[in-house]
Amino acid sequence: MPANPQLFQPLEDSIRTVFIPALLRREINDLERDLFSLPARMGGMGICKPTEQCISSHNNSNYVCAPLVRLVQRQELEFDPSELYVEVKKLRGDVDDENDSRSKARLGLVLENAPPELKLALKAATEKGASSWVTAAPSYDHGTVLHKGEFTDAVYIRYGWEMLNLPSTCACGTAFNIQHALDCKLGGLRTIQHNEVRDVVAQCMREAGHSLVEVEPQLQELSGEVFEYKSVNVEADARSDVKCCGFWTAKRQAFFDVKVVSPFARSYANLKPAQLFKMAEKAKIREYRARILEVEHGDFTPLVFTCTGGMAPQCHLVMKRLAEQLSKKQNIQQSVVSGWLRCRLSFALLRTTLLCVRATRRKRFIIDNNIELAVSESRIEH
Repeated sequence: MPANPQLFQPLEDSIRTVFIPALLRREINDLERDLFSLPARMGGMGICKPTEQCISSHNNSNYVCAPLVRLVQRQELEFDPSELYVEVKKLRGDVDDENDSRSKARLGLVLENAPPELKLALKAATEKGASSWVTAAPSYDHGTVLHKGEFTDAVYIRYGWEMLNLPSTCACGTAFNIQHALDCKLGGLRTIQHNEVRDVVAQCMREAGHSLVEVEPQLQELSGEVFEYKSVNVEADARSDVKCCGFWTAKRQAFFDVKVVSPFARSYANLKPAQLFKMAEKAKIREYRARILEVEHGDFTPLVFTCTGGMAPQCHLVMKRLAEQLSKKQNIQQSVVSGWLRCRLSFALLRTTLLCVRATRRKRFIIDNNIELAVSESRIEH
């Protein structure tokens, strides 16, 4: 039947006024509704507008089904299924390209009318890998489940909205907001985020068949070596985050160091994602590469992530190499493994980001309980 947008208006009204407010605990405006209708990889949530979708879907259905319609009209008893498959596949590709162009045009309109805070958030949300948590189906077995509070918080962070029920002041005495939560070192939550990403990368390398993977390997002590840059780490107890033998070249050590940056920081507000990644990679390279090349005779690659799930160019190269090795090891298509890797890292970054925001921070206190003495003096049975 021809597309009838008015028939879908009650459904759109329910999505707009009932479903989304119940999901996010807030009303949304027209701009946000248009944004939510975009695909996740373009910064949206994939919640389509049925009044608009029905028109394009009807036209696409007619276009893709045209070869079948012609066969039915000609009443042919014999035909070559392979030829039909090739033709329909080409038509589906045309439909995908058209949908992609339409979505990019709608994203351009959203960005044109978006406030500065939303534009900044969308720069991070449209990075490759940043939306993997949005499209993953919930599964307890694979760690892709968020409870309702985590999901709501994740959406608020994704769009730069002010989160609900945040404390006004941090335990360190500073005014509390999302950016401060991602910067504050009190409680060691930033270290937990860094270590979680490091451990996921190391575990994936082991699953790819690398048996010689070491976490936080200590670098050899220096004996008078001089380096070009003063920023090189020359400490006696210097360590990288991960060492893997044979990752790039057989029998050659590869070293990796993780850095998680926040694209919402004021100092990064005017930087494009490419500029932010280049700056963070350059800092890590100056700190480690010369020492590892000249002393360890190994390779060094910085692994720079954003807390929203984006990855720097060199990190993408590592993930591509890792996906290739995993696909050969487990006999799975490489594109499937790449999607799984991005999703796994996306959830690791998301959960630890939420931990930084919602976990309780407190100043370090000394526990002076002497359990052994208490049990002895109080004659506690055990």
